[in-house]
Amino acid sequence: MTKIDLTSIKAVDVHCHPYIANEEPYSPEEYLRKLSLSVLPNMFKKAKEGSSINIFPGMNMYMQITIQRLARYFGCQPILEEVVAKRNEEAKDFTAFTQNLFKNVKLEGMVVDFGYPTPPLSKDDYQRLTGVPIWEVYRIEPVMVRLRESHETFGAFIEAYREDLKVALNRKHVVGLKTIIAYRSGLEIRAKNEQMAKDQYEEFRLNDRARAKELRDYCLHVAMEECTNFNKVLHIHTGFGDGEVVLPKASPSFLIDLLRQEKYAETKVHLVHGGYPWMEEAAFITSILPNVYLDISLQNPFVGHGVERIISQVYELAPFDKVMYGSDAFTVPEMNWLGVLLFKECFERVLTDWIEKGYTDKDMAVEIAEHMMYKNFERVYSDYI
Repeated sequence: MTKIDLTSIKAVDVHCHPYIANEEPYSPEEYLRKLSLSVLPNMFKKAKEGSSINIFPGMNMYMQITIQRLARYFGCQPILEEVVAKRNEEAKDFTAFTQNLFKNVKLEGMVVDFGYPTPPLSKDDYQRLTGVPIWEVYRIEPVMVRLRESHETFGAFIEAYREDLKVALNRKHVVGLKTIIAYRSGLEIRAKNEQMAKDQYEEFRLNDRARAKELRDYCLHVAMEECTNFNKVLHIHTGFGDGEVVLPKASPSFLIDLLRQEKYAETKVHLVHGGYPWMEEAAFITSILPNVYLDISLQNPFVGHGVERIISQVYELAPFDKVMYGSDAFTVPEMNWLGVLLFKECFERVLTDWIEKGYTDKDMAVEIAEHMMYKNFERVYSDYI
């Protein structure tokens, strides 16, 4: 059997978030909460007396894999309390802990969305923490929220908003803009309608979480126009996310009319999270539109063993030069680390299976992996790195 080994291939994480060191050691329950996508603090409670020492309330398969792989890394038993105790000891020097994890899996660069957490963390501080090159996507929703406070009229707001985006896109380390419109009003984006957007502006001024769909759609069009003008990339959150997402309207299929518009034919668009769980829709869109790309993040590593299935599904339609690696790590460096580790493990099994079935040979399999892990990023973002 020809087995593929990807451990020596470097990785660039094209979607993740910054974090800082925990001031106090984590309890097992706190650590599970940090690993989770859940925003509800009562999801993870202290295990009751008489319950299993291995299964805590709220624990899932992804967390179990994290415990298993960290136990192997630390050289301890795969028991939550023991792993967390080892982690707390290692993380006393948080910079060394973070950089050792990154080196262990050859994570050598990241595209970071500093729009979460809030208030924003320092890019320079995070760069020093990780020790790897960092590029930024500039999130548009915080700009909208900030500018609404100081501009009474829609016209003044839009003028200031467009100018703010231009200033950001002029910065070399900013590779593009990012929108989370899927969390606010969904991905079914309508044509620009200035009057309707203007009519909704006062509602947005009073409540920055208001649906205000026409206004949000208008601002997204402006972001696409400026990305087109600067030849930079628009990142669009697609699919699952936190509990606020407008789930019925989060499929990337809702974007296809927007992306097929002639004026956006040259706009580079990056479908963040690859539309999970609607990966096939995202893969199809990348297969028919030349400047649309996707990443496999959030589902990697948060669906655990399902990452293997997802890689295979995405490649049913997506071209090899259109898919990029990501993690959506957002609280602890173990997320970045496990993202690369688990992804490579699953990708090795997918590629080995393809070779055994005669779909490809070993040299081509390695090249496909290299494109996923870093080469596609380097090509798509070559003007800014």
